[in-house]
Amino acid sequence: MNVFRVAPQSQGFTVEEAAEILCSTIGIPSVESISLDDAGGRTLAETFVTPFPLPPFRRAAMDGYAIRSEATCHASPSTPVSFQVKGRILPGSIGLTIGEKDQAVRIFTGSPVPAGMDSVVMQERVEQEEVRGAASFIRIQHPCKRGEHVAEAGEDLEEGVAAVAKGTKLGAKEAAILASFGMQRVTVYSRPKVAVIPIGNELILPKEARGPHQIYDANGLMTEMRLRELGASVIRFPPVQDDPEAIVRNLTKAYELTGLVITIGGISVGDCDFAAEAAERSGAVPLFRKVKMRPGKPTSGFRHRQHTVICLSGNPSACYAGLELLVRPVVLKACGHTGYQYQVSKGVLAADVIRPSPYTRYLRSFANMQDGRLVIYPLGRDRAGNIGAFSQTNAFAVIPPGGKGSAAGEQIQVILLDHWRQQDGNGKEDFSSWIESN
Repeated sequence: MNVFRVAPQSQGFTVEEAAEILCSTIGIPSVESISLDDAGGRTLAETFVTPFPLPPFRRAAMDGYAIRSEATCHASPSTPVSFQVKGRILPGSIGLTIGEKDQAVRIFTGSPVPAGMDSVVMQERVEQEEVRGAASFIRIQHPCKRGEHVAEAGEDLEEGVAAVAKGTKLGAKEAAILASFGMQRVTVYSRPKVAVIPIGNELILPKEARGPHQIYDANGLMTEMRLRELGASVIRFPPVQDDPEAIVRNLTKAYELTGLVITIGGISVGDCDFAAEAAERSGAVPLFRKVKMRPGKPTSGFRHRQHTVICLSGNPSACYAGLELLVRPVVLKACGHTGYQYQVSKGVLAADVIRPSPYTRYLRSFANMQDGRLVIYPLGRDRAGNIGAFSQTNAFAVIPPGGKGSAAGEQIQVILLDHWRQQDGNGKEDFSSWIESN
């Protein structure tokens, strides 16, 4: 049985503690059998054990001629060894039985290698002789190694091997393994259903005409698309007014449709912030009411019977931080992933970050490999309400709490996001305009 902890309003939890609490609300997801063709992005619910070896038979790894290597021990340009070609084997055909060691078989990549033959000579290294009557001969001018250009049965994967582990997100590489064993259907975890509820009087949808003091809802779409990338099935509600009753109605509807509810906005302590009040009025119990992080301190968690509610800040930077650091591990666990926790690495800070903060700061950053070390560039204009820095973000720089901050050249912790790629940062691009001025 899960045990949920509630933090006093005055204290709050760290990001790690809050993520642990939220993930503890997620039970084992249900499973379903689907076509392998439709399984991309889904999470495997049963470890796949190979039912036979791969390749399942000895096969040629090159076009050429199958021979017995022992017959070439003394081959040289001055004393070439002659072989009679006794036929040809095409891929997918039945192999031939060859009795003499001075006989060869024309063979092609993927074709079965006859028993007793232990080497395939590439066709470029074979000298053709003239046909003698009805027989054809080749000559080889060099010794051949046993096993050369022959893929043995089970060389790739042996029978009985756990080839794709339970909890693995299925991509092209995993699908190739499963398809190689003739799998047509796979058992995967069901997609978690998530509701996204943007809150704010100022929010409108793209199809609506914008008034002078209104903004289009970007956070809602960002959250929906990120959840879909992670593997969830998402229902995004139209923006809800800053009204407790309206928020309660939408929460109640979300409980009927999904198991995880994400609200965005209205979670601070202002006169127009009603998300927490509405969550409690809907019957939800607080798990925590703030997190020791910046941006995103007001982020809150609730539990409503079998539903988990996460209330994110409406500021884009804070919403993004909460989405990656708190929502992402919950959704990945609900998808059946075994490695749902975010990974912390080490990197070198490229610029001073001297703004004091009583809480750990998670700065949107660009991480790049330079001279064998990971260099972290905090992005410019990374205010809580700004969106422009998103396009280059591939990491969070983790700045410890306190009045000191962190200096350029200091080694810090960094959280690499899904779309981070190791790059050679030997300086063709100028990152100076991205570096945060503090």
